[in-house]
Amino acid sequence: MKALQLILKSKLFFAPAFLFLTLNLCVGTWAVSIPQIKEKIGFSESALGIAILCFGLGTFVMLFLAPKLISRFSLARICMTSVLGVCICVVFPFLVSQYVLLCFTLFVLGLFTGLIDIAMNTLVSQIEQDYQVNIMSANHGFFSLGGVVSGGLGALCLSQFSIIPLWYVIAICLVLMAFNVYLYKFYSQINIEKSEKTSLDFSYLKPLIILLIVGFICMGAEGAVTDWSALYLKDISGAEPTWYAVGFLSFSVFMTLGRFLGDYLSDKMGSYKVIYIGLLVSLFGYVAVLLKFTIWSIIGFGLIGFGLSVVIPELFRISGQYKKLEKSRAISLVAGAGYVGFLIGPVLYGFIADATDLWWSFLSMFIIISMVLILIFFSRKQSV
Repeated sequence: MKALQLILKSKLFFAPAFLFLTLNLCVGTWAVSIPQIKEKIGFSESALGIAILCFGLGTFVMLFLAPKLISRFSLARICMTSVLGVCICVVFPFLVSQYVLLCFTLFVLGLFTGLIDIAMNTLVSQIEQDYQVNIMSANHGFFSLGGVVSGGLGALCLSQFSIIPLWYVIAICLVLMAFNVYLYKFYSQINIEKSEKTSLDFSYLKPLIILLIVGFICMGAEGAVTDWSALYLKDISGAEPTWYAVGFLSFSVFMTLGRFLGDYLSDKMGSYKVIYIGLLVSLFGYVAVLLKFTIWSIIGFGLIGFGLSVVIPELFRISGQYKKLEKSRAISLVAGAGYVGFLIGPVLYGFIADATDLWWSFLSMFIIISMVLILIFFSRKQSV
């Protein structure tokens, strides 16, 4: 919790953390509003999948453009511009009444989401380097906290109004914009140190390959738990309806807790060992889930969240320290691999579930995470 204390005591450290919280608070507000927007415009489940894919496509496209934009316009300016863009663009899905316009607005929202994701992770990596602190994992904890807050406020609105009111969305975005404008001055002077090399030659990328693989697998597993945990409790564990959402809640709460603890663990043990232990904990979680009992499945989802929580922040930390590529480019590569995993992982595990059932999908995750654990075990002493 030392990193959390540092963030709360210093406006320089708190400002980037608020970027993380803002992003997921905005995206989470859109996510909990999906049913009402679907009903308002009127489209099928498959059309919803395409609309969400437009968001993911926008995010993915920006991963290639973000390093160039950051290099040209400065890191702090891109952070400020992109976070304001997210706050503005998240309102438009609530305003449009045509499906094509919804897809377009989600694509643009995805562009700004991808840009702020690379920029804020690069910002934290540079602050860690400049001030010799470990705060990356705690910043991702604020991202998870943003999801918890957006879900809680969204549930409150739904209980009171049966919908997410437009005035609520606008009010949230205006408050977030005001705070981000105020906090900008505290990180406005942070600049990226130029790397020795900026080429994408394979010889420079080779040390990052393992990080890309781990990011792809772990984000795919995270996305699968997000999408399939409730259905697993219903179809496999035989849970009562009141328990359907508890699995994801357990996953989210323990992921947030793990990220607030992650920087302390990284400082004591090093990034590779933290990733190794995190993956090991997640495997125990999968074992509990595979037992098929409701309570064990819920405990298992919590362990999976706790274990995976430290992996992605440490991947960003390691890639941000890689000297042969620009910091933003190295981080964008890892983020890109993670986003691809997050987008297609749930789909691939869904195909397995269609052919068999969800139990086999989670068994597949257990096997793949085990293989990644072995990979990390033999490469943990390497350094990029």
